[in-house]
Amino acid sequence: MALLAPAASSRAQESWAPALPAFTFHTVSARFPEGELLNAPVVEPGLKLLADHDTAGLGAEAARADGWRKGRAGVTLVESRGTWRLKDASGASLSVSAPFGSALRRMNQYFSLTGPDAPEALSADLKAAFSTPAAVAQVRRVFERSISERVVVAGKTYTVELGGAIALEPGGINLHYIDDLLRPTLREMIAVGDDPAALARLYAAEPAKMALLDPMGILKNHLARRAQWDAEGRIPREKRDAMLRMTVDTVAESAAGHYSGDFGTQLKGMIADDWSGRDGGTWHCHPPDAGPKGWAGDYPPSEADYEAAAKTGQETVVAFTADGFDVYFLSRPAPGRAAERAEPIFSYRDAGWRAHFQDLFDGLAK
Repeated sequence: MALLAPAASSRAQESWAPALPAFTFHTVSARFPEGELLNAPVVEPGLKLLADHDTAGLGAEAARADGWRKGRAGVTLVESRGTWRLKDASGASLSVSAPFGSALRRMNQYFSLTGPDAPEALSADLKAAFSTPAAVAQVRRVFERSISERVVVAGKTYTVELGGAIALEPGGINLHYIDDLLRPTLREMIAVGDDPAALARLYAAEPAKMALLDPMGILKNHLARRAQWDAEGRIPREKRDAMLRMTVDTVAESAAGHYSGDFGTQLKGMIADDWSGRDGGTWHCHPPDAGPKGWAGDYPPSEADYEAAAKTGQETVVAFTADGFDVYFLSRPAPGRAAERAEPIFSYRDAGWRAHFQDLFDGLAK
């Protein structure tokens, strides 16, 4: 196998936003006698967002429910003997499917998380939570997954950034994943990178995602020139193909190490898990880099990470080291002050960690 290459410089959270911004996390105190009162953000704009993104194929049903709930108060989710329905304060109801009802329940759990705490208190809670054996095991699985989902470009392998939302529970932590918005399209672009017609179809099918993968328009402009070259026939086919592959590789290498999300990916992650505890904010990892003989430690928070924290209020970065990991907590700086370089709030080191990941590295090279 070819020598593994370090991951590209990260833009981590450039296109990231809090799960559904401007909503308040709270505990529901008042409930209707029958069923589960839906939190306001689940009803509006949650239903519309589910419909717009057709999350988990629930778009049509979400649109129907969104139309039904307008002008109604006290929308409640009711489950009884395997059947689900929405009910309003007047008693009117709408039958819904079990997958849709389950999705709404998990969204309701998410928006019932308490918090977030003040930055100082949250930082202390995260430090304690990451120090538990269960949290260390979760972080190890994060980096294992980063390696298993690696992206190969021109014979080089790039580990990928992963991220999501943190839920703090008594004595523990849950790192919930939110899938990367662009990685499936990136993999498809790489797979059809030798076929200009297939690449043109990909641009037509996914214009917004391709624009994010290729922000400078390098590949898009090359495809336009390629069509002209093909028509003229003056440049040998072998040279045209080589230039196309080089252009695809350039775009792919730049995009491979980035992590981004939108409302669709956030909603997909939201309805995939059960939620409990307190809101711990968002997280993402800086995965292993690869040297000639093994994994190397990754870099501390980037400028993009500090920018994300300044916009959203908080970001937790978990950075791989050859013998463990470091956890950084970034928060919005005080008005008029620049962000200060963060020191790890928690560091884990263990010789067994190094041996474990060395075995993974050696396995990739076989």
